[in-house]
Amino acid sequence: MFESDKIALVGQVSDVIMYVALTAGLLVFVIGYFAGARVTMHKIIACTLIVALVGTLALRLPIAVHDLITGKKSAKELITTTPTTPAKPPEKPSLVPSGEAVANLLLYIIWTSLLVGMGIFLYEAMTVSAREARQD
Repeated sequence: MFESDKIALVGQVSDVIMYVALTAGLLVFVIGYFAGARVTMHKIIACTLIVALVGTLALRLPIAVHDLITGKKSAKELITTTPTTPAKPPEKPSLVPSGEAVANLLLYIIWTSLLVGMGIFLYEAMTVSAREARQD
């Protein structure tokens, strides 16, 4: 189901644990909705979309840090000024991204939105529950 070489340890997680975690995450949405999130749904959606967009646009930083830690060289560092083979014009990268690249980006944005939304709903459930538990 998941290629284990993409992210370390993720491929080793049991399917049962994954489904329990997914169920717990969906339960957070249900509890948060009834705890008070339905009142501020437009703000929650706006916050979720903004954070997912900012997180996606800033994704180059953690990738650069990962490459620095693992010792991988960036594409700019791999370009040499002295040609080792006969010179040929470099291929121009296409301005239109491939379907797989678009699908990966959309999947990342959707997953980030899910996580941010889950955090907001959990916050709503905790603050409303704490407010109701107080004896004033």
